[in-house]
Amino acid sequence: MTSAPESGVGEGGFRARAGALTLLYLTTSMKREVLRPLLAEAATGVKLVDKEDLPNPDDPVDYEIIVDPYLVEPADPEHGPDEPIGPDTLLQPTPAGHEVPFVAGVLQEWLNRGPDGSTELGPEAGPALWALLSGWSSTAVHAFAAGPRTAAEASDAIQILDREIVEAHIAAMVETGLLVALRRPEGAEQQFAVTDWLRAAVAPLAVAARMELRHPPGDTAPISALDVEAAFQLTLPLLELPPDLHGCCSLAVELDEGVVDSPSGVTAKVDRGRVLSCEARLDEEADARASATAPDWLEMVIEGDAGEASTGGDARIAGALLQGLHETLFGAEQG
Repeated sequence: MTSAPESGVGEGGFRARAGALTLLYLTTSMKREVLRPLLAEAATGVKLVDKEDLPNPDDPVDYEIIVDPYLVEPADPEHGPDEPIGPDTLLQPTPAGHEVPFVAGVLQEWLNRGPDGSTELGPEAGPALWALLSGWSSTAVHAFAAGPRTAAEASDAIQILDREIVEAHIAAMVETGLLVALRRPEGAEQQFAVTDWLRAAVAPLAVAARMELRHPPGDTAPISALDVEAAFQLTLPLLELPPDLHGCCSLAVELDEGVVDSPSGVTAKVDRGRVLSCEARLDEEADARASATAPDWLEMVIEGDAGEASTGGDARIAGALLQGLHETLFGAEQG
């Protein structure tokens, strides 16, 4: 069962769920100061933004977006921190800025796989991207990751959002191809299930979260237990494994200090090369085990190097799952 989003709006300000703000920020012309409360609304259901105050997308791009110190810095090492940056200042990417092309490329690859065909980054991608990121921020995505649910069941799992807000998230995800309404017996309440496209969205979320971990912007939350469970439950069913592979494997992620429910993870049951189930728990009696920190997990899945994992039991099962996650999510981009 999912629970209330860990991030919120308090004295220190809202910290967006891992990956969401970075993806939104890199693909819009709005400042982080505008995007944070928009994601906070999606996460909490509390109205924080007057839509009339949002920037007009037809207006010229704000110069401050271009010179954001998180992404660019003066190329001249003699340029003092208090010196103004003007139109003639030569700029270079910051360490975070150097990661932007890769993050954007992975996001574009995901958009290329959309149910209605390829969509270029920009205004046309807005509805699908917003449906994904608001669903991720509110944990609506997390609620459906474990399996089909009704709107009422999803609302009970999320806990803090009113039913009508959850239904609005569901409607947006159905309209954009992230969820699908299942056929139902007469009189039964409608259930919804994730699509393979939503499962594949873990790839751009993962590279955005890695960028945040490497270069903390200060307004994004660390990876949570809910994020870990949802990411595994979404992606593991996509894997095509050796047909003779069978057994159970626990996949554990050690979260940042202070993050609750660490280590977090799942136990996957594999038979005949398919993942039959993926439970949000760590089974100490599983046939195989793999464990690593959150940054190391991201490196393993994105780059395909499982060297940082601590494994036990049947190494073939653990190794196949680790390699399968990389190949399924990033094989095309890496190869």
